[in-house]
Amino acid sequence: MFLARLMEESPDCHAPSDQFNKIGMVICESDKVHKIVAMSFSKSGLHAVQQIIRCLPSSLRGCTVYFSRKPCTTCATFLIQGSVSSVYYWPVAPEKKGDDSVVKEDIQRSDHMFLRSHISSSVLLPMTSFETVKMIAKKIRCNGQLNSNFKLLDYQTEEFEKYFSLFNIHSCKDTCVKRMENAFRCYDFLLKCSQLEKKDPKEDVHRHALQLCYFLAARSDDPNRGIGCTLYSQDGYFFGAGYNGYPIGILYANLPCTGRKKQKTGLAKRDFVLHAEANVLLYRSKTKIEESDVLYCIKPPCHDCQNLLKDVKVKIIHCVKESSKPNTEDHLDDLKKNFDYHEWEQYKTQLMAVPSGSEDTRGTEGMNDEGSPVPHLKKEDLCIFLALHMENSPSESQKHYCKTGIVVCEASKPKRIIALGCSTEELHAVPVVLLRFPNELKGCEVYMSRMPCNYCAKLLVQAQVSQVYYWPMFESETSENNSKDHLVKHANTIFTESYVVAAVYVPTMDNRRKMQILNSNKRAFSNDDLIPIASIFDEKIGVDVLKQFNLEHLKENQLEKYKENLTTAKICFKTLASCRDEKIIILEEKESTLKNNSKYTHALQLCDLLASRSDNNNGVGTVIYKEDNIVALGYSGYPKGAMNSLFCKKADVDFDQHAIVCAEANAIIMSSERDLCNAELITTREPCHDCLKLIRAKNIAKVIWPLRDRNIEGCSAAAAGGEPA
Repeated sequence: MFLARLMEESPDCHAPSDQFNKIGMVICESDKVHKIVAMSFSKSGLHAVQQIIRCLPSSLRGCTVYFSRKPCTTCATFLIQGSVSSVYYWPVAPEKKGDDSVVKEDIQRSDHMFLRSHISSSVLLPMTSFETVKMIAKKIRCNGQLNSNFKLLDYQTEEFEKYFSLFNIHSCKDTCVKRMENAFRCYDFLLKCSQLEKKDPKEDVHRHALQLCYFLAARSDDPNRGIGCTLYSQDGYFFGAGYNGYPIGILYANLPCTGRKKQKTGLAKRDFVLHAEANVLLYRSKTKIEESDVLYCIKPPCHDCQNLLKDVKVKIIHCVKESSKPNTEDHLDDLKKNFDYHEWEQYKTQLMAVPSGSEDTRGTEGMNDEGSPVPHLKKEDLCIFLALHMENSPSESQKHYCKTGIVVCEASKPKRIIALGCSTEELHAVPVVLLRFPNELKGCEVYMSRMPCNYCAKLLVQAQVSQVYYWPMFESETSENNSKDHLVKHANTIFTESYVVAAVYVPTMDNRRKMQILNSNKRAFSNDDLIPIASIFDEKIGVDVLKQFNLEHLKENQLEKYKENLTTAKICFKTLASCRDEKIIILEEKESTLKNNSKYTHALQLCDLLASRSDNNNGVGTVIYKEDNIVALGYSGYPKGAMNSLFCKKADVDFDQHAIVCAEANAIIMSSERDLCNAELITTREPCHDCLKLIRAKNIAKVIWPLRDRNIEGCSAAAAGGEPA
């Protein structure tokens, strides 16, 4: 969204005619990488979409498109023909200009076209924390003191309010204004980070392109230095965008994070981080690079990247001079010798910031009573917690092997959880899931409560999984260290030789999110029966053990931080899974009874973990059992692919429930078992009337939910034999 906004501010961006506003656009692939395919703007009498269609005719298929304002009907037509998947835009004046009636008619037409074409189209306001943006400024080598204040310009607020009803966001006006102000504050701050020395007004195009690089650098997951890079075509669009960072699918928290060279104690990050120049060449959407095409970067390319650029025939390079580390003469000579090289100076700017504790920090929290909450857990965090909790299931494990939990989910969004399982007296956790769903694991992500043994590693590779993540603990209970080392070594070799990513995963939660989780279960009964979570760090360990888990790069100070993350994760897990419900409602054959029953304790604790992932405050989790196997899971939330930034809690009405998909409905829809006849559905709250219809249509035999404070009113009626609401 920020890039689209900045594209509109390009000096080459012009309105296609007097009837339209100028507009910027960014196209991304809708996959895990979210690769930027192209960035463009309106010019030369053409709309931004027409510019891309003209130059890259097949680049829009299945993509997500971001606009600096709502696209007009003409653009909607091209987007539909280009087979995009979704469209998002800023809530400012739309592309179409004219009287209010003309603008309203154009908006209604484009919305109708998107709706009939099954393309999602909505307003999107970034929810970036301003504190995060200030940290980004340091990473991209920003200079200057952070001492001034920011206020959303009056004309922007007036313009925004004018289109509330047209964009269907009039019901959450106050929250939207706060988020708009926060978004523009973050945008303006990042823009100030990229102020470059003005040489010639004719070079405004280069300056704008380098500003884009600074915005891209903000996405870098390199902990020390963010670098952004773009490729620009003289036809007037950007056909490549990249930033430095760790390879796709690798959990960088478990990789070296400091240093450029090998250290005496551990490894350096140099061999693990991909440079921005390499990424921009790898993900460019135009194969052949013309002599007039330009590469922009906020740091001069290294020698290795120079060789890559020469190989693909890049001729022109514009870079920002490094102020902290002057270039050596040899490096500069090579650049000038091999390329048409231009270097820019960065201003020492006074950046915009908000004083700590001031009124303007509102709306930057990401979760508060006036806005839609951020889920407690990431999907990956949820999966590892579910795997850990499967160890609490009432079953025995094999001799010489610890009970191990396993969770399988799809690698692509929305990352549907396919199966849960744990080891039994006869089988390890992996074959338990494989036998139940023999063809479901291909290309999936697997999360385990312990590092898989040699036997499980072979089965996972044979099932063609894509990634395996595990808690830092051994599955084997073998007392002989040599035997355990032997098993771990072979398991690592199997994954490495089979090109399957396998790594430790420990959820990382900041203090704010930690407090959200600790406060989320105040009324829950503590459960002392939970099995304590063990890890290799519970006892004194040596370098050999760290090496087995590929954590040997952790230095002394990093190791302490890693242990702190482990402790925080353990506390949060225990909080989320600490409910012990004895009194439950069992709805069976349209009759309900109130019972004291601990049979479903583990299942309800799984539901509580799932509820922590919900998009709304009153989250609900659901698990469906059939023949003692978990065949479906779900949690309440907004529809798949929908952006929740405008589903808000208003002061005058209840939470915007009309957009929420119930946990029970999600579990049934996402079920890996289509026949749910005689199954049991366990949920954290009494199902609504619509969900009960779905449950009965699937012939589910029992519905179980706990008698908790928020359920008492509805449950008392059910216990008396009444029809649930």
